[in-house]
Amino acid sequence: GGADKCVIIWTNKLEGILKYTHNQPIQCIQYNPVTHQLASCSSDDFGLWSSEQKSVSKHKLQAKATCCSWTNDGQYLAIGLYNGQISIRSKLGEEKVKIERPGNAPVWTIAWNPSKDDTDILAVGDWGKRLSFYHLSGKQIGKDKMLGFDPCRLSFLSRGEYIVIGG
Repeated sequence: GGADKCVIIWTNKLEGILKYTHNQPIQCIQYNPVTHQLASCSSDDFGLWSSEQKSVSKHKLQAKATCCSWTNDGQYLAIGLYNGQISIRSKLGEEKVKIERPGNAPVWTIAWNPSKDDTDILAVGDWGKRLSFYHLSGKQIGKDKMLGFDPCRLSFLSRGEYIVIGG
């Protein structure tokens, strides 16, 4: 997915087998870790595609998407938005939780903790120089951590015991 507004699904033989478009440039894409459903997010909508579907299911967003991440069980997709909110959607695209965050700083990076011991915990980095954590229910865990820089990407180690943040 890219600025040309197109998403192309490629085979391992570098053959483009499917191409679909959004009305705006693609901001982020991510495969579901369980079902291999693809989420593609643009400035005004997001699409869900799987090989079992004939067409892409598209859903409107209330603000520009900046990042997305699937839960470990593949049941929910979190979408970070430029207006500072986070929309948690079912794998069918229905909004289940909307997280309204103070300050409205653009959410720039999100990731679900891959730990099997914890319930789903979402790490959020925003351009208010903050790191925050949330439960799947939308309830914040602890207080915001001030970073001193704008986080551009965060990622957990494979068991979730550490997080790395670049910015």
